[in-house]
Amino acid sequence: MLVSLSDIQNPDKRPAIVSIDIPSGWHVEEGDVDGGIKPDMLVSLTAPKLCAKKFTGPHHFLGGRFVPPPILNKYGLQLPPYPGTSMCVRIGKAPSVEISSLRENYISPELLESQVMSDPFDQFLKWFDEAVTAGLREPNAMALTTANKEGKPSSRMVLLKGVDKQGFVWYTNYGSRKAHDLCENPNAALLFYWNEMNRQVRVEGSVEKVPEAESDKYFHSRPRGSQLGAIVSKQSTVIAGREVLQQDYKKLEQKYSDGSLIPKPEYWGGYKLTPTLFEFWQGQQSRLHDRLQYSQREVDGSTVWHIERLSP
Repeated sequence: MLVSLSDIQNPDKRPAIVSIDIPSGWHVEEGDVDGGIKPDMLVSLTAPKLCAKKFTGPHHFLGGRFVPPPILNKYGLQLPPYPGTSMCVRIGKAPSVEISSLRENYISPELLESQVMSDPFDQFLKWFDEAVTAGLREPNAMALTTANKEGKPSSRMVLLKGVDKQGFVWYTNYGSRKAHDLCENPNAALLFYWNEMNRQVRVEGSVEKVPEAESDKYFHSRPRGSQLGAIVSKQSTVIAGREVLQQDYKKLEQKYSDGSLIPKPEYWGGYKLTPTLFEFWQGQQSRLHDRLQYSQREVDGSTVWHIERLSP
């Protein structure tokens, strides 16, 4: 599709423009001297041309197989060891953002009591299936919050690996901080956040380890690389550098190069959270969000789920 130069020059009509090395119409040394395009982003190659100094747009990146030492020194760059052509680093100043002005105006269907399942597990699975069907990336990612015996909280992202009417299951290192927290205080909270669908689910409950046989079965269903990684990592302990992990991994990789069974380490396994409370949140306009809470009540000697609407 052809686009007229007048539309390209008019920022109100054109899409964002990315230029590689030298923007179209620019002099290689003097820059935009004859009314060339004005890109929003410039990606300079390994050795930037002099015209790159004339670029005043908000996004300036340096890409290429390596960054020359003079560039590193000039801009004070601290680069991780990117492999090959995947290296690309920002050298221009990022546009300033007023954090307090960042907001999203949610537009979602109403979440009504008459529409939800009476069982929160069924409602969760309905929303989870919809997140999977929508193609969301890692819909099973969840924030796990624990607290030690002193009540000091900590949170991290983990992956849900199983859910049924008995609870939510994930796997980890039994020497990690979360494991120490759960040993002292076997209560936790989970949070699923599906941004693209304006939805989140909170789950609170008690936690216990899953049976060893269940952990062993899941461990051996993982890719062999992940199995080796679980053995190598003494999670949450201080190490001298990444090379320590890499060296230990290579040793194990050679040890099990014959394809033999990799034994699950004793310090690795699963946990299950048995819920006592669910909250389903649906973002709505003007911050009038829908919040439906399921809590357990005793009725005639039986435990039932009670649904209440919470103010946003």
